[in-house]
Amino acid sequence: MGDILEEAGAVVTCRQCPWYKNCVTPMQVSTEDIAHFRMMMQGANLAEPARTEMEKVLESIASMSQNMILQSCPIFTQRLKDDPRLAKQIKEMMRGWGQEEEAGG
Repeated sequence: MGDILEEAGAVVTCRQCPWYKNCVTPMQVSTEDIAHFRMMMQGANLAEPARTEMEKVLESIASMSQNMILQSCPIFTQRLKDDPRLAKQIKEMMRGWGQEEEAGG
């Protein structure tokens, strides 16, 4: 009975969640985040050339993170941890992306 109540609670939580039906999204790095990094760099005692290089590196990392790092809903993450079959199904689906198009066309 507890499992049913937990699942029902998760469904209700999902529908109220700002992530609803967008369980995984690219990480968003805003201009405010980059400005915050710059402010942190100003506090460091670095020579100007080093500070400029660090800013470039941080901006590059921020840009790359949007392409490589995903944020996920905590409920979705917990479901993946709790149900290895779900994770396996997603992996298999990802491995097959594009293969249907190649086989059919």
